[in-house]
Amino acid sequence: METTSLTNFNVPNSTRKRFDAICHASGRTRTSVLIELMTNYVLEEGKRLVERQKELGDLDMRFQESLGLTGRRANGETCNRTVHSPQQTWGDREFDLPEAIYSDGLEDW
Repeated sequence: METTSLTNFNVPNSTRKRFDAICHASGRTRTSVLIELMTNYVLEEGKRLVERQKELGDLDMRFQESLGLTGRRANGETCNRTVHSPQQTWGDREFDLPEAIYSDGLEDW
């Protein structure tokens, strides 16, 4: 199993109480729901960032072409001046995600 770390953050009491009530009613722990929410965010935001990076790369290519920065010059030299965009290095890498933790409702939260 992957190592874990304790994560603390502040949340309004009314939100936490409603969240706990829904977790309890669904038979899940607060931790399992938060891990699922975080995992879904990572996956969806990762996809969005990869798509945005692709769009920026396409835009950069069109921009370079409009400025004559790509292709061949008249004397046959290749122009190597480029406009750079930040790279998304982890892109489509698969995530090793933990299984959801379910509760039998007997825990005392």
